[in-house]
Amino acid sequence: ETMPPLDIPPDLSTSRINDQIAGNQQSSATYSEYEEASTNPLAARYNITPESKPALSGEGDDRHLVVPGDREETWQRIEAFWADINMNIHRKDQRIGLMDTQPDVDGYAYRVRMERGDVNRSARVYVNGVDDTNRNNQKDEAMLRQLAEYLGGLYQQDKARAEASLPSSAAQQTEARVILLDEAEGQQALLVEQEFTTVWDRVGRVLDSRGFAVEDRDRSRGTYYVRYLDPFNEAEREEPGFFGRMAFWKDDDEVAPEEYYYIKLISDASDTRITVLDSEQVRTSSETAKRLLGLIQEQLTQ
Repeated sequence: ETMPPLDIPPDLSTSRINDQIAGNQQSSATYSEYEEASTNPLAARYNITPESKPALSGEGDDRHLVVPGDREETWQRIEAFWADINMNIHRKDQRIGLMDTQPDVDGYAYRVRMERGDVNRSARVYVNGVDDTNRNNQKDEAMLRQLAEYLGGLYQQDKARAEASLPSSAAQQTEARVILLDEAEGQQALLVEQEFTTVWDRVGRVLDSRGFAVEDRDRSRGTYYVRYLDPFNEAEREEPGFFGRMAFWKDDDEVAPEEYYYIKLISDASDTRITVLDSEQVRTSSETAKRLLGLIQEQLTQ
């Protein structure tokens, strides 16, 4: 059924409406390319990321809601909003982005005006009284905020569904294989099927959380310089447990040079290799080096 023509506000020309509503073309523009609205009470309540949250913006007659996302979906959600609060739609025309409601119990009817946003895949939504001569700014602001709350809740649900469909970072780390390689001259290495940056952070957390004495760390060279007392070289052993067998209480002049090691990470395309060097930064095939790699492998696969 053809709807009767809507009254166009005097400050809003048809050409302007068509320019701002027409089309929903794809673009390489990103949300970060526009300035986020400074006033956004939805962020704290819904924990929505800046690139995907509705935001209240503007003052006075320019008070509006910035809604990222597909404008067709935004229009449908606005329709659902009126149904959710038990208000009937009197007439609507998506082509020009106007939607009028039936009057509420106070006899006040609202008009939604949806314009194209500053970038593609976004919209500016205005809520005002239909009757220009009897507008109630307080009611308009309250309804705009109620719409913002409604859309904010839907965006939070979208975000939760998207996050639920992705494996957690912890699960991704657990799934990454850590392989112990036997190399030439009795040497060994670990091959971690993750990029250098991720493995560097993970190894650092292992060393810090498990009590390793990290004397120095140099990310540019991919090295952790650590002090380690191998229990198998000591007559008196500490209690079993990961890195629980280290004598960090000894003074530096009491620590033998062979108790210092470099744990070196090497980027290998999308993987990372981990090797152990002695205090002179030379690859070593010692049993202590092998045990160190075994301990690190154990922690990275937990």
